Amino acid sequence: MSQQWVERVRQVSVRACLMWAVAKAAGKAVFSIGGWAVLCTVFLGWGLAVADSSPEQRFAGIEITVGVHNAPTISGPAKAHALTWGQRTGGKVKVISTPFGQLFDAFKASMTAPEPVYDVLLYMSPWAGDFAPHLTEIPSELVHNETFDDILPIFRERLMTWNGKWIAITVDGDLFQGYYRKDLFEDPKNRAEFRERYGRDLAPPDTWADYRDIAEFFTGRQGPGGMALYGAAEAFVRGGQQFWDVFSRASAYTNHPDFKGAQFFDPDTMRAQINNPGWVRAVRDYVEILKFCPPDAKTYGIVEARQAFLSGRTALILDWGDTGSLANDPQQSRVVGKVGYFVLPGSREVWNARTWQWQRFERPHKAPFLAAGGWVASVPRNSRQQAAAWDYIQWYSNPENSLHDVVTSGTGINPYRLTHFTSIDAWTRMFTRSAAAEYLEVLRTSLDSPQAALDLRIPGFFRYSEALEIPVIEALKGAVSVEDALNQVAADWEKITDSLGRESQLAIYRTAMGLSSQPEGPRPPAVAQQRRFVIGFSQATTTEPWRLLFNKELREEAANYPEVDLVVKDAMDKIEQQIADMEALIAQRVDAILISPKTTEELTPVVSKAFNAGIPVFVLDRGVANDRYTQFIGGDNREISREIGRYVVKLLGGTGKARGKVVEIWGGMKTVASHKRHEGFYEIVSQEPGIEIINQPSDGDWKQDRGYEIMADTLAAHPQIDLVYAHNDPMAYGAYLAAKEVGRDKNISFLGVDGIPAEGVKWVSEGVLTATFLYKTPGSEAIRQALRFLRGEPVARRVTLPTLTIDRSNAGEILRANGLL
Repeated sequence: MSQQWVERVRQVSVRACLMWAVAKAAGKAVFSIGGWAVLCTVFLGWGLAVADSSPEQRFAGIEITVGVHNAPTISGPAKAHALTWGQRTGGKVKVISTPFGQLFDAFKASMTAPEPVYDVLLYMSPWAGDFAPHLTEIPSELVHNETFDDILPIFRERLMTWNGKWIAITVDGDLFQGYYRKDLFEDPKNRAEFRERYGRDLAPPDTWADYRDIAEFFTGRQGPGGMALYGAAEAFVRGGQQFWDVFSRASAYTNHPDFKGAQFFDPDTMRAQINNPGWVRAVRDYVEILKFCPPDAKTYGIVEARQAFLSGRTALILDWGDTGSLANDPQQSRVVGKVGYFVLPGSREVWNARTWQWQRFERPHKAPFLAAGGWVASVPRNSRQQAAAWDYIQWYSNPENSLHDVVTSGTGINPYRLTHFTSIDAWTRMFTRSAAAEYLEVLRTSLDSPQAALDLRIPGFFRYSEALEIPVIEALKGAVSVEDALNQVAADWEKITDSLGRESQLAIYRTAMGLSSQPEGPRPPAVAQQRRFVIGFSQATTTEPWRLLFNKELREEAANYPEVDLVVKDAMDKIEQQIADMEALIAQRVDAILISPKTTEELTPVVSKAFNAGIPVFVLDRGVANDRYTQFIGGDNREISREIGRYVVKLLGGTGKARGKVVEIWGGMKTVASHKRHEGFYEIVSQEPGIEIINQPSDGDWKQDRGYEIMADTLAAHPQIDLVYAHNDPMAYGAYLAAKEVGRDKNISFLGVDGIPAEGVKWVSEGVLTATFLYKTPGSEAIRQALRFLRGEPVARRVTLPTLTIDRSNAGEILRANGLL
């Protein structure tokens, strides 16, 4: 791009702005589109300044249809540029405006219809994944036009391409940033009181903790003229683009510099990260900030939040670049000349989803977030006027027209071209020169940051964002905890990903995040030709009969393969010992690791460490908190517990008639397995009003003695108990012994899980337990699966072992089959 061309743009833009000002002062005909004043003659003259003096009317008689949302932003320029494009080319433009909430579906329907509605689509860049298969490529003459290079690389290279093809042209550069009231921050009284209260100077926030403190400080104070002040204005209402406030917070907490692209999904496995500790902290911050916003803030979308800030009610707001121009428009703002700007806050603690640990930074880690990434324009394949459509898009977005758009308040167009940042004189129409420089500096610093984070841009974006909104709103209401809300979102995201195809979504996600096509992880070919394999096994404990059987079956299966050297480590029921055992196996560089974790959260980091070191890891029985492992092998605890729930309903009277007081004895409450054994059970029995779980959750630690203790306490507190459901057979047996000790065992049904022939099945046969549910040990299958992987064969991500309901009807047969009867 030549310096002469850049200077030409500057000169034209300055002349155009002067023409606009002179014409306005002279009272020439001005029309308004959504509050955006546009002077027809100026646009025409401006456009001709960079075109031929007598342009060919090459699209005379041709009409194109442009689709856009029905807000003044983006659509205002669409209509204005339609007029000047028509003047220039002889063509006609029909602009169809659609409510934002209906826009995605309207565009999708048109692109797949025999008779298309639209020739030009103006849409948010995150929708590109859904639209890309239906879009034409940008004509090569536009790609090689020098104005193409004027678009900032972060927009041009990351948001205008799909699978290596140019499919869209950026028409708006979106990035979230912060705005603050400089007059309030510079007030001597405010500064003194803030320092006394918080022990630091009142300044634009560096971290989200700073942001929260500033919001708290200003809430309840009085502003100039006695107006009641609040700390912040943000979007909270569903459909009000609230999720970008959430995404922008999570950006700092979840974009670890050593694990690029991990904000939304694990970029190696496509596991949803929306409920990891970084996201939990971000959403907690978001929920807490509500109490420092105006009383009606729960009804705010982004438009209402802007109005609150522009009216002088709040000290802070998070927004795209729009607030910068709006705040300097005397017709729309009471805070003209009083607004400062800041890069999105950061955090000194960042969650590393690769190692599954928090990492502390000496200075705040900031990850400026390209919320939405901006609007783009494309031409659908089924358009019958593709040449005219691309010409209109080029006209809409050319340097001259786009510069006018970005310096005009209310257009919704934010800087995305290099010349938008270098043409400082154009900005002085709204800003003072120093304010313009400060505003553009914050934007450019954010966009140029090596940690700048891209928004989610994959097929299904609309579904993913919708799945987030409702649970987060429930958390804002206090109806559910943040953790429960995000766990629900994560479960929904997993379903969406599976419905769209996990492998294809992973490939697209990695491309969208600027990553290589090959995910990280252990590779079987590296060891496939070895004659011998060293397989390490980390067992949580051998104090339970089920685990003794587990070890026995694993050893017996390994003995069938002479090429396998098995290294077994027993953590002796201690978390720290199991971590040390895993570290030893990693240091030994075994060929594969099998692990049955004692707890979920504490063992996840070391499991991730092994996987990240290139060692295939097979997680057995109990899961970990992420999916940085090769394969999980175990029963489906949630489905097993659903089956138990159905059995209980039938036992207590049947669907709609079941009555009874139930005791549930949890296994290890810090394990995924125990939570799933509760969730499926509760899902079923909670539908029966006559069934009541009478005890509070208490950790039985999978031990018989703890089952006895929990049951003894419950018997003392409750004169009526109809049924006990324990998460394994030993705890069920312990509960039985406690009831028998006080003579109440005959009136209570006892259910457990495991189904070991010499234990649970025997107790069922003896009438001690009413039923047990098979939870097959994964030992022998783990050896077989590990060897398949090491030999270079494909293995499934998950192997679900079968289950079986065992009661008096089949217990004897099982015992006979095992030589126990």
